[in-house]
Amino acid sequence: RKYLGREPAECYSSIDPEPLAAASIAQVHRARLVSGEEVVIKVRRPGVVGVVETDIDALMGLAVLAERHLPGSDLYDPVGLVKEFARTIRREMDFPREAHTIEKFAEHFAGDPTLHFPTVYWDQTAGGVLTMEYINGIKVSDTSALERAGLDRRLIARRGADAFLRMVLTHGFFHGDPHPGNVLILPDNVICLLDYGMVGRLDTQLKRYLTDILLAIVERDVDEVISLLLYSGDITDTLDTRA
Repeated sequence: RKYLGREPAECYSSIDPEPLAAASIAQVHRARLVSGEEVVIKVRRPGVVGVVETDIDALMGLAVLAERHLPGSDLYDPVGLVKEFARTIRREMDFPREAHTIEKFAEHFAGDPTLHFPTVYWDQTAGGVLTMEYINGIKVSDTSALERAGLDRRLIARRGADAFLRMVLTHGFFHGDPHPGNVLILPDNVICLLDYGMVGRLDTQLKRYLTDILLAIVERDVDEVISLLLYSGDITDTLDTRA
């Protein structure tokens, strides 16, 4: 009610009180819309924003102290790390942003039958609530269930690798948390990713660099790999490159 501005009964005909999944920021419940669609509701935990902001303040204070008093700490950029963490976790708590992210991925892979992205229900999404299509799939790590369902693990692996390379090297916009709990397999070896709160972005220059180094690795061109690593600054010319 706090986020949607109306009573839950006006949106959902039923909500399972037992969560499908629970984490530190939110938990997910299965439900049914008044219009009949099966959905899941991702709900932000009450008070979590304040807790996170307090933790960020504490971390920033420690980072500033580290930079002032610990020799060599500038190598790790403690303040920069905390700033990046704060940016990431604030975005992870912004569920409308996550909903837009789902639709952006769906747009990037439009017409690709090997991937499925959950439908977002915008009338039931706001602030700390995200309502999206319920996906009934098999967790990618449940290999015995995949085999019982007659699914092709090699094909799934190829499709997953292809999708991730396209995200990184073509779109420069990729899923940032693809652990097994966030990857479901549907009939016909279709892959569905869940939880889009964390994503990564790459600019054109970095995409080109990653493409070049990947090609050099595939072609087993050691000299080119070393040259690219030197050019990027990932290693220095003082390193024993022959070793």
